[in-house]
Amino acid sequence: MSRSLPPIRNFAFVCERVSVLVPEEVLVKNGFGYRTVNCIGQVGTGSILQAFEYGADQVVLLGCPEQECRHGIGAQNARKQVETSRQLLNLMGFNPEAVRFVPVSERSEHDDLFSVRLASNRSSGQKVAVGIEPENDDNFAPAGTKRQTDFVCIECGRCSGVCPVARTGLGFSPRRLMQKAGTEDAPLKTRALYACLGCDLCKTVCPSGKSIAEEILRLRVIAFQQGTQPVMAHDGVVQTLIRMMAKTTLPQNRREWISSDLRVADRGEIALWTGCAPYFDVLFKEMEVNQVGTLRNAVRIMNRLGIEPVILADERCCGHDLLWLGDVRTVKKLARHNLTQLQDAGVKEVVFLCPECLRTFKLDYPRLAGTQGAELKLKHISEFLFEHGFKPAGNGTQIRVTYHDPCRLSRHLGVEDAPRQLIGQVNGVELVEMAHNRSEGLCCGGTSWLECGAAVKLLQDRRLQEWQAVKAETLITGCGKCEIHLRCAQMSRGNNNKAQKIVNLIDFFADKE
Repeated sequence: MSRSLPPIRNFAFVCERVSVLVPEEVLVKNGFGYRTVNCIGQVGTGSILQAFEYGADQVVLLGCPEQECRHGIGAQNARKQVETSRQLLNLMGFNPEAVRFVPVSERSEHDDLFSVRLASNRSSGQKVAVGIEPENDDNFAPAGTKRQTDFVCIECGRCSGVCPVARTGLGFSPRRLMQKAGTEDAPLKTRALYACLGCDLCKTVCPSGKSIAEEILRLRVIAFQQGTQPVMAHDGVVQTLIRMMAKTTLPQNRREWISSDLRVADRGEIALWTGCAPYFDVLFKEMEVNQVGTLRNAVRIMNRLGIEPVILADERCCGHDLLWLGDVRTVKKLARHNLTQLQDAGVKEVVFLCPECLRTFKLDYPRLAGTQGAELKLKHISEFLFEHGFKPAGNGTQIRVTYHDPCRLSRHLGVEDAPRQLIGQVNGVELVEMAHNRSEGLCCGGTSWLECGAAVKLLQDRRLQEWQAVKAETLITGCGKCEIHLRCAQMSRGNNNKAQKIVNLIDFFADKE
């Protein structure tokens, strides 16, 4: 008499060397789908979280014990990825124990490998997936073909002359991409479509006065609809996290970072948008990223101005990085959720630390959510603090600093003066400009976590060289992602000079208080 098998609710990544010890029938008997990999150490956090995104209740990495791994670091790396995944799952509201690494040897018993059973993988006991309703993406990609655009390229080549990616000499040309986009389908299936940083430096020289970045965004939306996918940086973990936020109604642990000395509100007219700061601290902890610390400093400064900002308990990612991948439908769902949360909390003004979030709310949400949220005032924290009369004191210590303009804040939104005016008020600070600044400033190499390759490293090096040329001790930026990318470049160059700091604008002010 045959026994029925359990439904597949779990997922296992299996090192090919131990797969003979854990045959397929054993995995299926225990309710596992599986994928065999060359080494368990190659499984990244993005792949682990993707299994949860598609409905797994638990994920197990089955690999060689430390001393038996032929690559030497497979088990060590698997434990590291499991630990990172657990921290992210905890932030997402999942049970972090739902992922684990299990070393397998000839001495292992099958029952031992699957001995952990979870009553629920969600700490809330809920498992609610919300489908993405089919909708038109007309505001980003007009119905029909990619040729239906009012962007006209006269092939002057000025864009390629200033494009930071083209100037690396590795073969990318925005002019050629735009030329092909008007005549054939090939650009929708090429990685060159994702080489553009969206920095909009080309807009400053284009005779049309229009944004090539916006045109490329439109093409990416069509390419996404046709199934084109670029190479994702960091195993696609950022994109997976965003999709998970859009698919589930689970309450995240969004406010754990709020310490007892901070005054925040559940309802009120002014909100501080926290973005993905807690998630980035987990993903980039090796760079000593502390964006939660930046959030705390922002709240302390607002408290000193007599403001207790609203911090939403159910804020979701704004969707910027999925949008620049072309996934409009998921971002549309996030837009409606976030705007509803703000409206329900009585918010009239939203203050952003992240320029990408601000750009998405200001320029993209109106195309995604119509008039919903149109009454909201949207400001970068530098604009907000300057308008509220914040005057960073400083202790008089002489220091030479420079300011890096985030592309989204400067060229996309025109915010260039407020950060400089605040920095200029700090007692003892000398602000010097790099060779390329304000609307001509060079990009940090942020690619929306897509196609992060040699060209990006070269242009990041160029930015660091401009910093060194002005002999400033500190590089200040108003964007957490610029901070991550420039620190990454600094570490890649082996620069361990602690005297040369890359800091967020808010942390710089807090340090001078």
